[in-house]
Amino acid sequence: MIIAVTDRKTSMLPFGEQFALIAKARPDIIILSERDMSASEYKDLALSCKAECDKNGVEFCIDKFFDVAKELGVKTVYVSLGTLREEKPEGFDKILTSVHNEKEAQEAERRGATLLIFQGVFDVNCKACRNAKGLAVLRYLLGSVDIPVVGAGGIMPDVFLEVLASDTAGVCMKEGFMRTRHPDEVVSKYREAEKQWQKMR
Repeated sequence: MIIAVTDRKTSMLPFGEQFALIAKARPDIIILSERDMSASEYKDLALSCKAECDKNGVEFCIDKFFDVAKELGVKTVYVSLGTLREEKPEGFDKILTSVHNEKEAQEAERRGATLLIFQGVFDVNCKACRNAKGLAVLRYLLGSVDIPVVGAGGIMPDVFLEVLASDTAGVCMKEGFMRTRHPDEVVSKYREAEKQWQKMR
């Protein structure tokens, strides 16, 4: 599984063009993560983004604006652990949540999350050193929950196989999708790594 997360402020191309390219590349899920927008602004953007996802057979995920998700018939949402602690959003098939350690992962699962995004696989402030201490935490965390976990944080195509070898359900990327004119190449490299890992298992 490869999940794309949007950030219009860092988009290489005008956001609509960038999103269309990402959707055409067909990652498994795209999270529209524009949390600084008003609900009405977000809804307008979500309408066009959902149309691109529907056209390309990509699962569309709404971040934060659950009423918008219900209005548009979107069944996959992202919710912060803090929000999940207050109330589990009802009426959705998938609830994605970010976690940073085993304790948070167990809590998120207990509170109704169905897919976890583990943040901090690599040190995003030191990409040259590729400090992968997060991989050890990720491997330990995987054994503590019964729901899928994907790795996020400093992940680029050159480490796809390394992350998959931790037995995660996949990867989650933001910069890797927003700062390229060729998101199709990102997805293609992930699919290749996925096939390679399946052969190695």
